[in-house]
Amino acid sequence: MLPLGPWLTALCAAGCVAHLALSSPVANDIHDVQRSERTAAVGAASDERAPGLLVALGDSITYGYHLGNPRQPSPYAFPYLMAKQEGLHALDLGVPGWTSADLLHALETDRAMQADVAQAQVITVDIGSNDLLLPALAMLPAGADWARVTPTTAQAKQLSSELAAGIQDVQKNLASILRMLHQDNPRATVIVYDLYNPFPASDKWLHQTAEAAIVAANAAIAADALPAGDPVADAYDALTQPSQDILPHDVHPTVLGQRLLAEAGEQALAMAPMVKAAATPQGRNSLLQWLGDQLASGAW
Repeated sequence: MLPLGPWLTALCAAGCVAHLALSSPVANDIHDVQRSERTAAVGAASDERAPGLLVALGDSITYGYHLGNPRQPSPYAFPYLMAKQEGLHALDLGVPGWTSADLLHALETDRAMQADVAQAQVITVDIGSNDLLLPALAMLPAGADWARVTPTTAQAKQLSSELAAGIQDVQKNLASILRMLHQDNPRATVIVYDLYNPFPASDKWLHQTAEAAIVAANAAIAADALPAGDPVADAYDALTQPSQDILPHDVHPTVLGQRLLAEAGEQALAMAPMVKAAATPQGRNSLLQWLGDQLASGAW
């Protein structure tokens, strides 16, 4: 089994450090910036003549981690790029280190976030990466030389079990998240991002382990989103070149990667009316009728 190399340093930085930061003055700075953004974005969007509001919910990917000042969301993050393209104001509420459980808890308890959601025209949800990442970090020995750790057979088996539990958490929590978003704002278009694999194929063990978990998690994400009438932004197929899309020895997107995520969101937004219609009984019947006509005519 291959050593994990410098990726573990990046994984620790992405997960452990992010969670520690949330209990430090950095976390207060992040929330202060987000409160300022709320005032500006929501105030602007409340003007009937102004563009609508895009509210972005998620983790460090939504936040644009490692693309500028770590104390505030990056202007290169996909929510800002997407909002600009769609003529909307962006409110980036991503928090580094958050899991799907963290986002669900915030939606249940954070009145400011609830108010933001209620005013949004578009809501993006990109969550779940840390549900898979944190079990990997938890199994590694404290104080280990990250560049030399090689998982044992027992560790690999344990990781497989914990990744399966993480996937279940994503599916359960995302279903509740989407239900709450539609209850709080039935008019908004909700875009759900699936997960990408940040590890190059040359790092075989990491890539293959992540691939199996991510494919299963993406199936769970689609199983939650599509019946709710929410299109899935295809991050998995958008970020396929880690040497260009992902920061070196990191798991976060480059500026190019963020641009690709924005384009995936725009494509999903364009598909939203059809996905929403297909989620209704009438829509499903119409779709099945159309498919039947296509097959009968020999078009396929």
